[in-house]
Amino acid sequence: MNAIVPPLCLVLSLLLLIAGFAVLATEQPQPSVELHRARVEADDAYRDALEEQLAHRRRQRWILIISLFGLALILAVVAFVAMRPAASK
Repeated sequence: MNAIVPPLCLVLSLLLLIAGFAVLATEQPQPSVELHRARVEADDAYRDALEEQLAHRRRQRWILIISLFGLALILAVVAFVAMRPAASK
């Protein structure tokens, strides 16, 4: 069992890094047509609500990116800590 954990952690860490870079490569959430319309029509309450939704989506994206890279780092550290040194003959 202990021989399986380090390679599994390294593979999962690699997959998390790939997912993190994939999310990072995608475009961040952009203002919607409704938000542009609310800005033009000077509808302050609706504009504030839509801007808050946009800020929330952008915040969620950054939390996801940081979580993916953080978990990849943690799994890599766990993999190297779980490796046993080679037995000397």
